[in-house]
Amino acid sequence: MSQLPAKRVTTRAKKKQKRRTEPRLVSVDDVIGAIVDLFEKLEIDASRLVSRVKAFDHTVATHRRLYPHIAEIGELLTVWHQDPGYLDNFGNPLPIKLRGSRQSFSQLAKNVVPNMNARILLGQLKRVGAITIDSDNLIHVHMRSLPVYEDRRLAIEHTLTSLDAFVRTLRHNLDSDPHNANQLFHRIAWNGDFDRRLIPSLKIKVRSQGQGFLESFDNWMLRKANARDRESNRRGKRVQIAIGVYLSIGKH
Repeated sequence: MSQLPAKRVTTRAKKKQKRRTEPRLVSVDDVIGAIVDLFEKLEIDASRLVSRVKAFDHTVATHRRLYPHIAEIGELLTVWHQDPGYLDNFGNPLPIKLRGSRQSFSQLAKNVVPNMNARILLGQLKRVGAITIDSDNLIHVHMRSLPVYEDRRLAIEHTLTSLDAFVRTLRHNLDSDPHNANQLFHRIAWNGDFDRRLIPSLKIKVRSQGQGFLESFDNWMLRKANARDRESNRRGKRVQIAIGVYLSIGKH
């Protein structure tokens, strides 16, 4: 039986495939557009905002590509803390080599974020203090979540992504019936007469209880993602999900 000629993939096609796998970065224009759209829906005059935006040169902030992406870094740290292959007998993440074994950093990066260079990713994690490398060249992880505001580039990406997602969530809920199951969860604990001296204690309480809350959903989503991979025939369209716990302090 004669073999069919191998299908050639042109450079243009390869670039197109690559664009499909890379998550889209949120720009300043996206955030401003979402806010203006929300204001219009609420019938709030956004003319002053629009006039200020026209006078602001945000070309650099709009088009500069930040690398690597926060979502991918967070997913890698999560897997490192949850995959049994990377844990010791006490459930703590093991120090690993850069390459040379099935449990290497390169293999971890390839499995979780295949569209990123492992060495560049390692350098970014080291720069923000998420990992250290000892004298034996073993990589130790020290964080399960990323302190994005300790790094300016990651802070910019996280701020734009969070603002865009939050505004779009508000817009979605505004268009949904309050009694409709399609409305996304959004509740607040609010106090208008809180003693400012108690804020340090409140921050500690939110941090301790909020971390456990987020990790429980982090674990659940990872288990579901793994189950989805095992049943690839049921795989549907992928979306980015963020569950947050926020403490905001307003003016009195």
